[in-house]
Amino acid sequence: MNTGLISMAAYLPANKLEDSMVTALIDFLRSQTLLPEAYIKEIEETGCLPGRVETNYDGWESQPWFETWLKSLSPKKQADPFQGTCERRRVPMDPASVKESIYPHPMLPSDAEVIAASMAILRSGLHPDDIDLVLAHSQVPDRPLPQNVSLVQHKLGLKNAGAYSLDTCCSSFVSMIEVAVAMVKSGIKKNVLIVSSYLDSHVNDKSTHFSVDTGDGAAAGIVSATEMGYLASDSSSHGDRHDGIVFETREPLLYKGLHTSPDYRQLVTTFLNREACKEIAVNAERDMKEVVSNALDKAGMSTEEIDFFVSHQPVVWAGEAWRKAVGVGEEKFYETFKKYGNIATAAAATNFTEAMEKNLIKENDKVLIASSGAGENHIAVLHQVSPELIKNMKRFR
Repeated sequence: MNTGLISMAAYLPANKLEDSMVTALIDFLRSQTLLPEAYIKEIEETGCLPGRVETNYDGWESQPWFETWLKSLSPKKQADPFQGTCERRRVPMDPASVKESIYPHPMLPSDAEVIAASMAILRSGLHPDDIDLVLAHSQVPDRPLPQNVSLVQHKLGLKNAGAYSLDTCCSSFVSMIEVAVAMVKSGIKKNVLIVSSYLDSHVNDKSTHFSVDTGDGAAAGIVSATEMGYLASDSSSHGDRHDGIVFETREPLLYKGLHTSPDYRQLVTTFLNREACKEIAVNAERDMKEVVSNALDKAGMSTEEIDFFVSHQPVVWAGEAWRKAVGVGEEKFYETFKKYGNIATAAAATNFTEAMEKNLIKENDKVLIASSGAGENHIAVLHQVSPELIKNMKRFR
């Protein structure tokens, strides 16, 4: 037996669910989890995952400050202010904060993770008690300390599972596949649930030029013993670019307040060190090609043997640039940037999940899953798709 993914799922706000999944998910969420009832009712009433689609008009063009924002961009960016993004997804507001606070906040990241994880468990056919480890990465956690993972284990009612947090920023889901495979292959664990989320709604400053690229999403998968799965992997790190992209507490860039105004500082995504950001962009193709080449060497494979490629999607050009650098044909590549934008740690997993849901990936296919992550790091995992994974992906279709 090998070790690999036996189930995958993604929570993308406002996405339509199959009727059979709606029924199963509602029952699971109510009977097994601590997800707020308001979110469950939204699924029940709409047949869709909680949240909404935000268009460019909704978020920017309809706003009174849009012209000021547009003028703040460089001439090149003014010509294409949305940089290939058409829409992105937004989670709903947290129901408790709406009722109890004069400043309500978006859905808790741990709740987004519970929804994605619940769908992955349902697709796997496993009982929740079969899960013996949760690996999680919350790019925006509920609290800085502790991280979400034990809370997610608790909210899911996984009484037999330990919980570890793992962080390589946007590449964390791919890193967790590698770690989970090692844990199961060694016999230390049997069924590892991996979960990641990025809720940009908590850290988005709409007055920046890159805010148009980012959205909300969560993804989950389960790694177990299976007929086929993990083939090889490789990773790299470039810590000299560590301060390129950071979370920083500051006011919005477009802000005109009074001394008597409320304090509008918040934690927001910031391109802090421009030189480091330039290094990230200049080396993006080389760094990805290097880890992919090393993973292929470890597997004794050539590029021609890759049947499908899914990756992170930090900006509109990145996916295509990586595809060409790796040498994979466009018919073997799938991305969702125009629908979801940059959903960070959930991106590669979402692209893998949707490609399987659309029957673009078949049983026995050798799939390259690769991602970059701020920090700066890269990872590539080669994974052969098992009959069990394909069967489970069709469980509610």
